[in-house]
Amino acid sequence: MNYMNILSLLSIVINIILILAILIRSPNEQSLQENLDPFKLFESSSKAEKSIDKFIKILAIIYFILALFYAIQSYF
Repeated sequence: MNYMNILSLLSIVINIILILAILIRSPNEQSLQENLDPFKLFESSSKAEKSIDKFIKILAIIYFILALFYAIQSYF
């Protein structure tokens, strides 16, 4: 398995996780609390919002870095 296949697989996984994180993140505090309550991941909904927002930003940056890498690879 070459590195382009690994990067393609990584890109797909990042896309799926990014979509799920955006779907979990809700502007309505009540629904966010209801969605994450069974998992007991966060102490409060405000901490959950901040953590998910940070996670989404990191995934988006990785997504664009991979896209830039693909663009550079296709150029050469």
